[in-house]
Amino acid sequence: MPQFPTPHPARLALLAAVLALLPGCRPAPQAGAARPALTVQAARVVAVPPGVKDTSVFGTLRNPGARPLRLTGVQTGAADHAMLMVTRTDARGLTGMAVTGALTVPAGGELVLSDTGDHIMLMGLRAPLREGETVALTLTDDAGGTHTLQAPVVKP
Repeated sequence: MPQFPTPHPARLALLAAVLALLPGCRPAPQAGAARPALTVQAARVVAVPPGVKDTSVFGTLRNPGARPLRLTGVQTGAADHAMLMVTRTDARGLTGMAVTGALTVPAGGELVLSDTGDHIMLMGLRAPLREGETVALTLTDDAGGTHTLQAPVVKP
């Protein structure tokens, strides 16, 4: 029966360490292959009279990707606070708005932001918004991605 040399303890330790790391090895993500681009159609910020400090953002968000896109935040330099909002009717037939932690744009679908449904609220406007101006908004998704959109200020 052939005899094999006894492996050196340092080699065994190195082999064990390499084998322990293998389950965590994955291909590196390809640059630019992260998330689908979110597109927007008919985005608009509602113009409000002087002295009014809050307004809404409407439009249609489209997700061309194969997976739902879960939006978890919104930011803008135009207001102190920007919030994702839902409008729901309860069992008694009362309709109301509430801040939500996320809005989902379905895979291959769209999410309509409207005055009677889901929308974005801008609270504490930092300056009066004039009709025709453009407001930049940055939406954040649950994967940490950002999606910037430009929305013109329009009369209601």
